[in-house]
Amino acid sequence: MEGDVLDGITQDTNDTILDIIKEDAAGYKFNAPIQYAEAVAFYASTSSEDSQSDLIKAIVDATPDENLAKRATFKINCDRANYLASQSDCQQLIRNMLKSKTNIGDTRLAAIHGGCRLRVGPYRSAPDVTYNTAHAVAILIEEKCVRRIGCCQFVSGSSPKNGGHRKVCLSSKRSGCR
Repeated sequence: MEGDVLDGITQDTNDTILDIIKEDAAGYKFNAPIQYAEAVAFYASTSSEDSQSDLIKAIVDATPDENLAKRATFKINCDRANYLASQSDCQQLIRNMLKSKTNIGDTRLAAIHGGCRLRVGPYRSAPDVTYNTAHAVAILIEEKCVRRIGCCQFVSGSSPKNGGHRKVCLSSKRSGCR
């Protein structure tokens, strides 16, 4: 949950804490049913004296929204031979990258560190991405697309554009991200 809370309302979204808990619980029920079941079992064993029964009921009664399945998804494709960047450079890029929620706009090179570049597809080729989203996708690519060659580890991969975002690439590639 992000943002400040004032009188039980989150400032950035104007949602109540209970609304956010319901949404999070529905997300877990849909995307991580085992963890959701474990949480429900844990909360079901709390005392009947619990003063937060409304929170427990919200978690137990969570109903996934049909719009949950329509959210932007990020498929990751790894490139095992081309545009390999040092994993340590990519990890440092991720650590250094701005986590701003502003749109990237017509910039193609979102971030660079050493030989690792975070690039995005052409502007207006799909909905724009924020620096925060590109940062999150870079983390996914770095985790999934590691390749060891000898004593060194490299990264090269992308998340193809879809209805929710422009293509995002993490590699040593100096131009493009198509």
